Amino acid sequence: MNQTETRVSSLKEAVGRVQGFQSAISLHSHTHYSKENLRLLPHYATRLPVVGRLVQLRLKDYEERHGRPLDFKRAYWTPPASPCDVLASETSQIEESLGLAALVSITDHDSIDAGLFLQQQHAAALIPISVEWTIPFAGNTFHVGVHCLPPDRATEIMRELAQYTAEPREEMLADLFILLERSPETLLILNHPCWDFMKVGSAKHDASLREFMARWRQHMHALEVNGMRSWLENQEVVNMAEAYELPAVAGGDRHGLRPNTLLNLSPAKTWGDFAGEIRECRRSEILVMPSYEEPVPLRDLATLADALRYYPDYPNCRRRFTDRVFADTEGCGPQPLSFYWAEDEARQPPWLQAVASLTVALGSDSVRPVLRRLLSLSGNNHASWKPKVEPRGEALVANTDAMR
Repeated sequence: MNQTETRVSSLKEAVGRVQGFQSAISLHSHTHYSKENLRLLPHYATRLPVVGRLVQLRLKDYEERHGRPLDFKRAYWTPPASPCDVLASETSQIEESLGLAALVSITDHDSIDAGLFLQQQHAAALIPISVEWTIPFAGNTFHVGVHCLPPDRATEIMRELAQYTAEPREEMLADLFILLERSPETLLILNHPCWDFMKVGSAKHDASLREFMARWRQHMHALEVNGMRSWLENQEVVNMAEAYELPAVAGGDRHGLRPNTLLNLSPAKTWGDFAGEIRECRRSEILVMPSYEEPVPLRDLATLADALRYYPDYPNCRRRFTDRVFADTEGCGPQPLSFYWAEDEARQPPWLQAVASLTVALGSDSVRPVLRRLLSLSGNNHASWKPKVEPRGEALVANTDAMR
């Protein structure tokens, strides 16, 4: 077996070497086809600069007035960007900043609609049909980027993947991984493996991650270094990938309008050649774009601002954030918030629009330098790009010899 090799460089370091590549690959983007559950909104929103405190106060006020916390479990939001928006911005960044050909794989949560739509608009061979597949496992949940499903069977396969997500059975999962691997152009990437996004606790997350890798490592082609996570966490992923003899690849995980902060470089000209480079050669080149150097809280705030912004040129059903946030409050299925307030706008909490407007303002390009300075003065700038850090330890890669 060929030795695994993952190299990471920043754009400044790679200027001379970029000339040796044919393509830059953008993996892991989300469009308005993604349904983002709001269950963890309070946890993340209250940690944002300035606006977090306001959200915290409003949630506390709601609980005091109603005798219960606001239930976010039955609500979700959809990112503002369309598949065409994402494809255009990712392609533009790669072509204009790097002078390379662009290969873009969009992975909405448990949906291949973006890829199906784009294949109707562009040359099908250039648009992979991909998905971020939700896998409940061992009391936790993992996300696997399934890139480039066979076009003639993509809808059928997606139906089977969704069935497992809804009714997980381990014997079914084994069959699905085998099915996916049959296509030589399909890549299976364990996304943000060290992120406890379900908030099950670090001990339980690490234990379930070890169990997942012990059971399914042979079906994974790579682990993901994630563009919305800190470099400290991403370094853990690189170390983990080395221990499991897997390459690490870049996934941007964008949910807003800004292009991905991490890209992959490749001498490949086609998606199939890139897949072979990862699957067979197990070689990966990760490029850190300058935008990754932005402190993580500010990039989170920018994404939230994009989610709450008003877009006058969008279709009427997606212009306002209240059109893009869905909830089931009357037992009749999810409806946009604007549906509930259409006949009586007075029902809309007056503070909600104020919070949205403040968030949009704070997430603007003009205010960001001020917030960056404030974070720096606080002594904790949440720096993202720290290429030289010590790994957390061996907890995530124990007993790897038995898995090889």
